[in-house]
Amino acid sequence: MATTFMFAFAGSRAAASMVTPLMVGHWEGNARIYSSFCHQTNLTVKVDIHADGSVTGTVGDAKLTEGRFESNRGWLGRMFNLYSDFIITGDLDGAIVAAEGITRSSVKMPLNFRDGIFYGGVNTSGSGFEGFGGKKGEGPWLAAGGLTLTRSL
Repeated sequence: MATTFMFAFAGSRAAASMVTPLMVGHWEGNARIYSSFCHQTNLTVKVDIHADGSVTGTVGDAKLTEGRFESNRGWLGRMFNLYSDFIITGDLDGAIVAAEGITRSSVKMPLNFRDGIFYGGVNTSGSGFEGFGGKKGEGPWLAAGGLTLTRSL
């Protein structure tokens, strides 16, 4: 089974909301945690994508706040198959893995949309160095892949 890593990158891509009626709604799924410092192997994601591009929900045990659904690449990225088509960004309130006390301040979820399903990954703030890429004391970023979000009623 091939494993695809999807990363979120900052750069010159379109930032407009690209929500279509097929994307609006409640979505649920799981991702496999790749970060070796985390003993938990599964990360549950539940999000509500709204027509205005706002996103609410939970990532692991944390509440998603200030969530936005946006385009993650322009024509050049699409031509060279760079990045993902869409990205959900937002802040996290509470521990993302409560049982292990893992807390991060923000999240990026790069996603592609095919046949009515979102496919992608989860990347939190943090780094191996305090103050670099995340809030002081956050530790390394939590990475999870193989995320599949399906519409839930």
